[in-house]
Formats: sequence, structure tokens, C-alpha cells
Amino acid sequence: MAYQREFKFVRSWGIALLGSLLPAATLPLTGGCPPPTDDAVDGGLAFNNTTDATNQGAAYVGSAACRACHPSIAETSRLHGHAHALNRVQGQAPQYPPEGERAGVPSPPDGKTWNDVSYVIGGYQHGAFFVDRTGFVMTDGVEGVNTQWNLDFPPNGTVAGFVAYQPEQQTPLPYGHDCFRCHTTGPEPQDPNDPRSQDGRPGILGTWAEAGVQCEACHGPGSNHVPNPQARNIFVDSTVQTCARCHTRGDDPDVIVAADGFIRAGAQYAELRASGGHANFACTVCHDPHFSTIYDRSNGIRNDCRTCHPDQNMARHAGKIFVRGDYAEQLGCESCHMPFATKTTAAADADTVGNNGRMGDTRTHIFRISTDNVDFSSMFTADGAAVAKDGDGRAAVTVDFVCVRCHTDGTATGTNAVRLDVRSASALAAILHETAQ
Repeated sequence: MAYQREFKFVRSWGIALLGSLLPAATLPLTGGCPPPTDDAVDGGLAFNNTTDATNQGAAYVGSAACRACHPSIAETSRLHGHAHALNRVQGQAPQYPPEGERAGVPSPPDGKTWNDVSYVIGGYQHGAFFVDRTGFVMTDGVEGVNTQWNLDFPPNGTVAGFVAYQPEQQTPLPYGHDCFRCHTTGPEPQDPNDPRSQDGRPGILGTWAEAGVQCEACHGPGSNHVPNPQARNIFVDSTVQTCARCHTRGDDPDVIVAADGFIRAGAQYAELRASGGHANFACTVCHDPHFSTIYDRSNGIRNDCRTCHPDQNMARHAGKIFVRGDYAEQLGCESCHMPFATKTTAAADADTVGNNGRMGDTRTHIFRISTDNVDFSSMFTADGAAVAKDGDGRAAVTVDFVCVRCHTDGTATGTNAVRLDVRSASALAAILHETAQ
């Protein structure tokens, strides 16, 4: 097992970043977190550009050009949600890799055909939204029908189908740069002196080089790299900053944006900063950015919790499988310490988690758990617009997101977990690791 862990970390840095297996530092296998690394060197070979994301003013060449020299990375990256953040539609449903078991958007909103749609936003991991032929995002208020497509999400009981999206939006909703900048490669906002729109569609307030978050979205434009790859001057940044550009909701990375009792999607960087002992981690400590954590998890997670915490027990959950109806979950550290406190497109109802349980559809990167006898309302600021923090700038998730989503009350049926409410869950959570095993 020790050899497997060591090889996984070497494989991630060697193959994913260099294209071949090279020596690299490994995480300690007896506990402790990884030491700081030199971002400019790996295996004795230098990354010669760790600061200039423009690659000396290069032009975009497209992911097909990258694929020609990096076929193995291209093959794994096609399973990543990044690649399908925005999908061009040409008269038929967008195509997703068959490995995406839940992916797919079988039809446009009621009364529309695929000829009425120019792009689909998402549709691969959680839900999908539709951009019409003129470049405006479809909303219920304009179309008069439900315009958000939700994928099946068995953990919280969501069944695929159309649901409401912005019924209050009574005028066409532009697809603005603040939105498409994280769905595309090479996004550019409209210049007031030269207000261009992608494909000439007036509802799109700017342009991009390629739909989806492709290679050059993170590594910068590649025209200077392609003719001279030996110079190793393509942008490579293993710090948190490249990911943070899109995984920050709003303008302030110290604010974990929330709404309706859930964390809003895309707040992972702010969550990590408020996570306590993990606040200074780079995303790449745990994630391999070229592999999907949804559809290729064994490769997408570079180092799991037990790599740094091998002596931590499983708090009486070791070997347990949570069952609710047809859904089964092998319990692990992330079941409790990364609960589904974020809502991207759908949340569980009372039939699934009871009246007291809370469950969105995306795992949070707030790893701390509050064992206080309080419900979710105490997790957020008074106006509900952000996650509350303590005097040290740390956030914590309440037990209704952690324990009660499985240990539901009597209004939810079909589970194999002992029933708990917030009070009893908080009392048990305070001593759970102490009484484990």
C-alpha cells in the first residue's frame, strides 16, 4: 500500500505535468502534511515560466494542437468537467464521454428544438442551462417554461428533469463575461469601443477562443510553445492562484458566498482559505488537475485524507455502507468532513433527508465540523449571504449537513442509519473519534 501511494504522487507530477515518469518528492507516508515545494523545478527539470500566463503574448492554438503532442493528457482531460463547461450545439444534443454515467441533456426546454440553442452550459456533472440562438441565456420568465435541466444525482435523490430557473427574469438575460469567463478558454469582455460578440450573437457580451475550459485556459496561449517545446516555457502554476480565478464566487476570496441555506457553487478557494489547517494548501496537493474526481476518482484524487492523517480513526464508521433505497455509499473521511453543503443545481427534499437534514449536490472544502447544538442557520451570516467565521477566520459545517443527512428523522424512510436530531447528533459528534473502533 505504501508503494501504491508513493507511485500515485510520482505519477501525478511526472506524467500529468511532464509527460513522462520522472522522480519527484512524495508525501510522507507516516503522517504529516507535504512540505512546500519549489514550483519552478520537478525531477531536475525546470518549468521556465511560472509567472506569465500570456506566454509572452502568445496566441491561442486550440486544444487539438495540444492533443497532437500530449495525447495521454488529452485522453484523461476529456473526462474532466472543465472540458464540458460549455458545449457548442449544432442542431443536435451535445455529446459527452460515455464514461460520464449521469451526463447528458436529451432535449432542450419544452417547445424548443436544438436549432433554437447555440450552446449548453454544463450538462456533465450536475445540471445544464441553455443559450439561445441570439446568445441570451434562457430563463423561465422569458420562455414561459422550465429552463434548467438537472441530471440524476442519487446521493440527494435528485431525478433528471427540467426545473425552474429564474422565473423572475422577464427580459432576455445576456451571457456576460462574468459568467462565461469560467466556462471558456481565452475569454475576453466586450470593449466599449469595439463591442464584439461571440459568433456575432448579441446576447454574448464578449468573445472566447474555445468553448469549455481547455488546455490553454490554465496553461495560457500556446503559439510560442508549439514550435519550441524544449524551451519548457508554457505557463505552469502549481500554486492555488490559477484555480482560484474561477473557484472564487464573487470578488472577495475571504467571503464564502451563500444563498437559501447552502453554499453557492464555485466557492472552493474561499472555503479552503477558511478551513483551518488546510488553508495554505495548493489545490494540486489533493487534486490532479488533468483527471476527473467525479468520473475518474481513483486518478483525480492525488492524495486522500489518510495520506496525511494515517493514524486518524474512522469515528465508528469504518467499513460501514450507508444505504437509502437503491443508493449506497461506502463511508470515508469525506462523507463527514466534506459533506454536500454546496448547492450547484439541486438539493435534497424532506423525503430524502428528513425535516432536519441538509444536503446539496457538491462537497464543501470546509473540513471543520461544528459540534455545537445548532442548525444550519448558525452556519451563515444573519442575512444568509455568506458562511460565518470565527475570530480566527475559520468556518465550520453544522451537524445537519454532516450527521443528520444520513441519520434522518422519521419523515425520511428507507435508510439503514440510526435516527438522530441536531441535539443528539451534536452530542455524539463531540466524542465520536474518542469512542471509535
